[in-house]
Amino acid sequence: MDGSPFDTRFPVVLRFEGIGPENLAGYEKHRKRAGGDTGHILEHPPAPNRLLIGDEDWAAKALAEITEMKVQNFAAELQALQQRKRKKDLQNRLAEGPHNSWRPTRHGPMREVILTANKEWFNADPAAVFDEGVDQNQRIADFERLAVDWLKEQFGEDVIHARADLDEEAYHIHAVIMPRVRVEMTRKDRKTGEKKVIATRLMLQPSKFDVIENYELAQDSVGKWFSGIGLVRGEKRKEAFREAVAKGETPPPKRVHTRTRDWRRKKDVELAKREHDLEARTSAVDERAAAVDEKAAEADAIIEITEAIAQGVVEPTTQDETAKVISVKGHEKDKAFLRAQRHAKLSPKAASRVARAFRGGWATMFEKARKDAFARVNEDFRAAARTLDEVTALLAKIGGSLGADMSGNVGTLSDLAQRLKKRIVTGRVLHERKNRSQK
Repeated sequence: MDGSPFDTRFPVVLRFEGIGPENLAGYEKHRKRAGGDTGHILEHPPAPNRLLIGDEDWAAKALAEITEMKVQNFAAELQALQQRKRKKDLQNRLAEGPHNSWRPTRHGPMREVILTANKEWFNADPAAVFDEGVDQNQRIADFERLAVDWLKEQFGEDVIHARADLDEEAYHIHAVIMPRVRVEMTRKDRKTGEKKVIATRLMLQPSKFDVIENYELAQDSVGKWFSGIGLVRGEKRKEAFREAVAKGETPPPKRVHTRTRDWRRKKDVELAKREHDLEARTSAVDERAAAVDEKAAEADAIIEITEAIAQGVVEPTTQDETAKVISVKGHEKDKAFLRAQRHAKLSPKAASRVARAFRGGWATMFEKARKDAFARVNEDFRAAARTLDEVTALLAKIGGSLGADMSGNVGTLSDLAQRLKKRIVTGRVLHERKNRSQK
């Protein structure tokens, strides 16, 4: 224990992940931060990563050893077939070439070990609290020492690599296990029943280690090993699962460990989707806001143009579909006209609507006015004609009583009245023609 007053009830985290020789090149590239998924790497790490077990060229040595194992196994197999004089089998094996020195499985013949604890546990060390640097963090030092001891205790020389990563969010240790075994191939003697070793093969076999074969045993082991620094064993999920099944209850869901790069890839996809959805929502909001702005501009334009028409500074019947407003002569500089002109440019749609509305209204109003005026003129013409008839009759009557000379003059006046009447009728006809032409 480091004697700090902080709560240290955090579990030690142990995970195994299957890998094969074909993964070592990518593993090394990521270890050296030369490629692969580096999105989680801190831009300014508190300290450089460091090797704990193995040399810098551990991966190349491992691949060379695996190749040598395959060649040795192949040579031993060919020698055994030759000794047994199995010529046909010997030819077939020569054509096939060396086989892999492990049985094919979905996990691969090697294991990557990950050891860590919650970052809050490391950050609770006084050195971390007072920002004294990683080298002064006692919890990191204790965890690292115990991790190296546990790896060597459990896997011996088969732990070919271990390193401490300090350039990520939480301190953790990676290790690689290459489980070498020598498998003896036996054959039973038909006469004596005795088993004899006829060949040996160098193989990679992860099940040689109980902590790899038995997950619960591995968790018990690290829980006990790290208990001295305040860490505890992780939750006993399999035990809880068995107890729930025995009681007929629904067992807790099985926890599936996701590889870090797969988890980050999933998060990147989710983030990209959220960004896409946000962009779509933002676009929709912008479109709605633009629609609102357009409606507001349209309303303002209708109001300004209508007010300008009401003030007599804009010609209501001279607007066209180009949304251009035309001023009444002499009002080109009028403020009401200029406002109407500016708003018409901002919302041509509104200006066109006003133009259509006023053209229709003005046409109807003028048509009614023309009809009313024509009716009044006709009535005036008819009244004038009646008056002339009455004047003519009256003059004729007066002329008869005044004598022949006066009667002749009255006759002349009658002729003038008739000509005037004809002119009135002619004027009415011309007025009608003009109205029809204008219409």
